Formats: sequence, structure tokens, C-alpha cells
Amino acid sequence: MTGRPRHGAADRAAGLAAAIAAAAVIGWWPHAPAGSLIAAGVSAFAGASWGSRAADSRVRTPWLVLLPLLAAALALRLGSTAALLPVPFVSPEAASAVRDLLLVASLTLGAAFAFGALVARHPAARPVVPALLVLAVARLVAAHRGGSIHRPHAVADPAWLHGWHPVTAFAGLGLAAAFAGALALRSRWRRGLRDAAVLLAVAAVLLHLAPRIGLVFSVADPLGLGGSRPGDEAPAAGGKPERGRDRLGLTARGDSVRSGQDEMAPFRDEYPREGEQAPVAVVTLHDDVEPMGGVFYFRQVAFSVWNGRRLVRSSARGVDVDLFRRFPYLHRIDAAPPPPSPLRREVPTTVSLIREHAQPPVLVQGTWIAPAPVPDRTLFRTSYRASSAVLTGSASELLGRRPGDPRWPERVRRIYLELPPDRRYRDLARRTAEALRPEYRRDPWALASGVALWLERNTRYSLRSHHASAADPTASFLFGDRIGYCVHLAHAAAYLMRALGLPSRVAAGYAYVAENRAGGSAILLRSGDAHAWAEVYLDGVGWVPIDPAPPSLDPPMPAPDLDLQRMLGELARGDSGGVPPAAAQRRSGARAWAAVLLAAIAALFAAGQAVKIWRRLAPFWARRDRAARTAYRAALDRLAEAGWRRGWGETRESFARRVAAAAPAFERLTSLHLRARLGTAPADGRLAARLSREVGRQLARRGLRGRILGVLDPFSWLRSR
Repeated sequence: MTGRPRHGAADRAAGLAAAIAAAAVIGWWPHAPAGSLIAAGVSAFAGASWGSRAADSRVRTPWLVLLPLLAAALALRLGSTAALLPVPFVSPEAASAVRDLLLVASLTLGAAFAFGALVARHPAARPVVPALLVLAVARLVAAHRGGSIHRPHAVADPAWLHGWHPVTAFAGLGLAAAFAGALALRSRWRRGLRDAAVLLAVAAVLLHLAPRIGLVFSVADPLGLGGSRPGDEAPAAGGKPERGRDRLGLTARGDSVRSGQDEMAPFRDEYPREGEQAPVAVVTLHDDVEPMGGVFYFRQVAFSVWNGRRLVRSSARGVDVDLFRRFPYLHRIDAAPPPPSPLRREVPTTVSLIREHAQPPVLVQGTWIAPAPVPDRTLFRTSYRASSAVLTGSASELLGRRPGDPRWPERVRRIYLELPPDRRYRDLARRTAEALRPEYRRDPWALASGVALWLERNTRYSLRSHHASAADPTASFLFGDRIGYCVHLAHAAAYLMRALGLPSRVAAGYAYVAENRAGGSAILLRSGDAHAWAEVYLDGVGWVPIDPAPPSLDPPMPAPDLDLQRMLGELARGDSGGVPPAAAQRRSGARAWAAVLLAAIAALFAAGQAVKIWRRLAPFWARRDRAARTAYRAALDRLAEAGWRRGWGETRESFARRVAAAAPAFERLTSLHLRARLGTAPADGRLAARLSREVGRQLARRGLRGRILGVLDPFSWLRSR
């Protein structure tokens, strides 16, 4: 022998066939029953194996690929025709099942034969097989994107039924595909079995940690909120500019208003709608309530100060004291409660955030928030309890209320009444008031409702607006084409109400239509529910939302998925998510066994490494008559770690000559060992130990990957002889 042993093409063909079979099973999973899946796996393995063998024939590659694909297409056509024919002596259900099984098997067999022949003829095409696995897995789990943990049902439903979290199922599926793809790329499959054990151990650890890592998915803000613009800072106390957050609370936490971060809810053009269905939070209502207007508002931030271009947040004392500017990490946080009113009802809630937020979203009007245990860290980033004085009853009961709070100092009242100097705001506000019946023209709530009604009748909603570059985007919207989205409408309503002498501001957070609860206690907030609205302050009531809803030029966002809403609500409450008790018990037992298995693997790894280290260090303390033998054994271990192994029937001298190119010192060490073993005088132990170390230094010249794998292999010494 003059080099390392070579293994036949059968090993590579088996690995490729196994990977193609895995891709076939995963690809057919959502569409075929268990019997057809088994047929697909067997057909794919057989077809790929036969294709690899056919590659040794004289048939040209195009025919090897096209003929089986044509046969598969013909089988598909015949299967479609046969489905219309009756089968005697067999029930229609059984006949349909048999036809489906044969159709799946024939299609898979033809495609696998073509791929097997192509890869065997052209090794450069081998990456096609792992690519097929990636595509099959991606296609299977595509419905899972955006945080829909209950989809696809072909994976999530069996996982829930057997008491497993879908995260574990998806992690296991991905690891299995990666494992099969790695084996398919191995050029020496038998040696790859050694790496397979390492991969399986890593997979076991990752599966055990998967529920603790949590879901990771991107959430796009449908309003594209983020970024700053020059001049968008509001002067705060001390004359320093006040700045806001960079997004509508969907990316990171922030505890300070003046944190040097970008403005929230800016004016932008051409907002994308991708990712609007992605869940961002789950709110659990602990009491049944129907909000006034039929919409639940979850406020995060309010904009009260006019900075010359738009409304921004204020840090002035006494302004927006009802907001929660930070999360309740350790202790309860109280906010200024609204005035006592029979129109408000105290409702406790629990909020579980799926994505990081800048400030805590709280159901309007929140009075306090407190920390709460996170029920499932796989899904939720943080949880907190809250209590809110929800406005209920009829909107007509708000008539006759005075605007503002008589306890406000004059500087606070001026902040809530300041508006752009553009006279058109006041002229339009006067026209909205004149459109009311005479008896309502001086009533604050009637005036605010008149503003909302005018905006609903005279504007259009669309995320594709073109006002962001204007000096006053609200004026460009209101006195231009009147096409805008919630930020434009909220600013327009606030300015018009201020022009009528009504203290108002703009709020931002999430808006949820109450009827989407479908009688449940869970509220699923999605990225597309991000919203901005105006608020007016009425004496004896507090801040009341004013949310114009003009006709929309954009397609409506679908209602939330009720199954996902229910499932996330149960998980947020700490329930089992619909998992049967027996399945939950099996899951606990399986986790216990998994922990035992991991401990056993760790102990086995430690034991193997201990023996490996002992054999490596034995020459330093061996007796003189055993020094050459232990040094030679240590050198054999180093060679086995590098992949060199003496073959069956190969003499020690022949093996030494074969590895001389990689470790020249080993040939001299072999001679020293044989003289000591077959002679009468003991060998020089120090020389033997030095030669063994020299073999290690010479082998260290190989690639870094090989050295790392060799060091991590705890049982490489078992292959030395």
C-alpha cells in the first residue's frame, strides 16, 4: 500500500441515496399519508442507488436523466387518468389510497434515478443533493415564518399532540436534514460514520436547548417607523433638544425619553406591508369588557410638544404623566390615574411580549404595571401585569364635559394647545364646527367628534402617501391630496382640535378591534396593528381616543388567526396550549430521559478523553522496559487521530514506510520499538518518548480542521493497532 485505504463508490452512493430519500420524505410530508411517505422514502433510496449504478454504463448522461423524468411524467398522466376509472372488488377509499401510493412511488423513483445518475456521473453536482434537502425543509416550514408556531400543521399538530414544543420539532427537522446533507457530501462515508456520532451528539444537545433558545424571526413594522430627521427635536427643560425612539416600540427597549435615539412614528412615504401578520404581543384580559367604540387601544407613547414641524414627546414636568416610560423590572410602577368616572371600568390584564419593545404597551388608560413571570421563554421576551381604567358605555355620555383639567398649570395647558401658525388649520376647524347643529357647536366632545367626522368624509387612508418631504407633512396631507395614513390623520385631528381650544395630543401603540376576540380572553397584537391616533382631554373623564377611519385605498389586513390567538393565549396563561395531560406526562418523561442520555454522553466523552490523555502521557512515567512500547503506542494514537491506521495483514515496517511522508520520525520509532520487542536489551526510553513527540509535531502540520476533529474525538485511540 502506498497511501490511505480507498473506499468504493458504493459508500458514497449509499450516502447520497439516503439524503435523496430524506428530501423525498420531507417534500411529500404535507401531501401524503404515512404509507405513501414510506413508499416515497424506499423509492427514492432505490432510485438513487440504481441511478448511481447506471452511471457506470455507456448510456449518455442526457438519456440517463431525461428518460426516468419522462417515465415519471407518464406515470403522473396515467395516474390522473386511472383516478377516474372504477376498480372492481375494492372500496373507493382503498383504490384511491393504492393509486396515490403508486403515483408517489413512481414519481419519486424516476426523479431519484435521474439525480442519482447525474451526481454519480458528475461529482460537481453533489451539492445539488443538500440543496434539495434545504429546499424541501424550507418549503415544508414556510408557513411557520413570522411567528406562526401552529403552522405547518403537518409538523406542529403532531408535536403538540405528543407533548412537544413546535420549536423542538422544527429544530429536529432541520438538524436531521443537515445531518443527511453532511453525510451526502462525505467522500469517504465509512470514515464519515465517526463524524456522524459527533453530529448526533451535537444534535442531541441542540434539541435539548432548542426550547430555551426561543423563536427568532424578523418583524417588519408596516408603517416603517424609524429614523430621524433634522429639526425633529423638541426643546425640553433646560433648552436641550428632546428626541424620541427610532421605531414604534418593536425593536428594543428604552427607559429614557432623552436617550439620544431617533424619533418614533415619523412621516414616511411608501410604507411596505410585509410582515404585518407577525405576532408581537399577547394580552390576556382577566375581566370581560367592551370598550367604547369597539376598539382596544394599547398606548406606548404620546406626542404633545409641537417642535415646528410635528408633535414629539415631552419631558416637561406635569405633561403626559399618565404614561409608562420604562418596564417594571423589579417593582410596580404607578401612573397618574384618570379622574374617577362611572364611564370607566378597572380591567386587569397580563401582557406577554413576543418582540422587544421600546416602552410597555398598556391598555388605555393604564394605572399601574408590575413584573410577572414569563410563562414560556421560548416565545415570550418579558411579561408584566397591568391594570387599566377602560372607557365603556356610550359616546353620547361624553357630551357636556369641559375641555382640559382645571388643575393644570398654564404652561401645561399651552403645550396641549400649541399648533402650527398656518391659518388654514383654524379656518378648517371653524368650518367643521359650523357643520354641527347649533346646540353642539360649543360642546367639546361634539367639536372633537365633528373633526373626526370631517376627516372620515374628506380624506382617504393609504400607506402610499407623498408628504414626508414637506416642511409641514400634516398641512401637505390635509390641504393637498388628503391621502395619508394614521400618523397624518392623528396629527390633523390633534391640530384641528387644538385650533378649537381642545387640549389634545397624538398617541401611538396598537389598536385591536374588539370583535376579533371571538369571545375569548386573549388578544393577539400583530405588527400590522401598530397605530397612531389622537386624544382629547375631557374634565372628569381624562384622555379619550379620537380615531378617524376614512375609506382605505389599500387592501384590508386579514383578521388574526383565531387558532394562533387561542394557542398563544393559553401559553401566555401558562396552560399546556391544548396538549393532552398524557402527552404532557410523556413529554416530561422524555425530557428526563433526554437529560439522562446527555449526561451519559458527557460521561462517555469524558471517559474516552481521560483514557486518551493517559495513553498519551504514559511514556513519561513508564518503566524502562516498557518505555519504547508506550511511546510507540502514543505515536500510533496520534496517527489514528490524524486518520492513519494500519491495515489488516499489513506489517509494522510496511505501515511505517506508508506514513513516512507525513511523519518521518515514525519509521525510526518503529525500528526502535521492534528492536526492544524482539531483542534482549531495552530501548532508550527518552529517545522513544522524543520520537513520539516528534511524530506529533510532524502530524500537526495538517489542516486546522483535521487537528480540531482529532482532538475532539475521544475514541480515536480505539483505531490504533
